[in-house]
Amino acid sequence: MSNTEQRIDDLEMKVAFQEDTIESLSDEIALLNELIDRQRTQLEYLATKIGEMGQTPMGAQLPEPPPPHY
Repeated sequence: MSNTEQRIDDLEMKVAFQEDTIESLSDEIALLNELIDRQRTQLEYLATKIGEMGQTPMGAQLPEPPPPHY
């Protein structure tokens, strides 16, 4: 095998490795985007619940316990 053929083979191997790496990273980014979307949804839900708690008096949510003499 000539030097030129060897260099071409080396470059082809490097390109194949880089393509595999890029595909793996792309898959990982897609998974992370899904995770971020789920966390954003959960955060919005929690913010809504916290906002609702701030609008409602705390005593109105729980029944008042009976006095100690009962």
